[in-house]
Amino acid sequence: MTSELALKLELLRLLSEHDEIPVSEAVKELGVHQDEVLGIAEELSRYYMIKTVKSRISWSPGDNPRRFKPWGWSYLYKIVSGSTMVSARQMSPWSIVLSELQVQGKGRHGKTWIGNLGGLWVTFKASVAPQVAQLLPVAIPVLLVRTLRDKLVVDAEIKWPNDIVYKGRKIAGVLLEGEYVGVSIVSYIGVGLNVNNDPPLETAESIRNIVGHHVPRNRILSYISGWISRLDKLTSRPEELRKEYMEHLSTLGRRVIAVTSNGEIKGVARDVSEYGELIIEDERGSHRLTSGEILQLRHAD
Repeated sequence: MTSELALKLELLRLLSEHDEIPVSEAVKELGVHQDEVLGIAEELSRYYMIKTVKSRISWSPGDNPRRFKPWGWSYLYKIVSGSTMVSARQMSPWSIVLSELQVQGKGRHGKTWIGNLGGLWVTFKASVAPQVAQLLPVAIPVLLVRTLRDKLVVDAEIKWPNDIVYKGRKIAGVLLEGEYVGVSIVSYIGVGLNVNNDPPLETAESIRNIVGHHVPRNRILSYISGWISRLDKLTSRPEELRKEYMEHLSTLGRRVIAVTSNGEIKGVARDVSEYGELIIEDERGSHRLTSGEILQLRHAD
């Protein structure tokens, strides 16, 4: 970690605890001169709803996740974390772990997920019935699309199996894991959402860049956590849920390249089976592939 980043995180910690502090207090705590403190605050204002007015630095409570109070959940807020998914495994069901900077985040197939400043990097741990857990690969992408379309007017779509994209650029990813505990399944729902951050990849985009202004993250967090606390209701109509998933699926009808451990399959994505398999047609016929079998899926048109 560079000294510059360390100072940014320390100022972020101070603001998360107090919402507003005098510049002189930041000088004392960070141990750098006023001009440098003001420069750090200005840099952070690119990713957060932070401003400096009359020698005071403030962070809007609506964008400060430490001020988020999820009803019915245990909540752990971190400035920096290796992986929120790893932390969540040490907590009880119905827990939320959120980190401003995630340095060892993972996506599907162990791919690195870069969680930089200004995004939402969060894991929800919930205990659900097996029939509910089975629907999470469909329900969570649908929930994210609803959040973006209904709350932020962003025409988001789903790239199979559960990436959320805008005009082909990724704005969110989902990682789902689970384990049996008695008759229930403890589910780990990892969500990475590019909100006000600068995505490090050219194939990704942030909500801030799409809508043209900073977005208060607690609003998004509140909506998503509210629905995850009601997963029974979210999944109560499986056929309607699957229909909504299919309506927002940008992959169907497009030429795709599916990279598997046995090589590439090039064809047209025709459908998704009731078990979530992607059905690809090529000159040899039809192929049914699970998300575990496809290491990478690229749109070829």
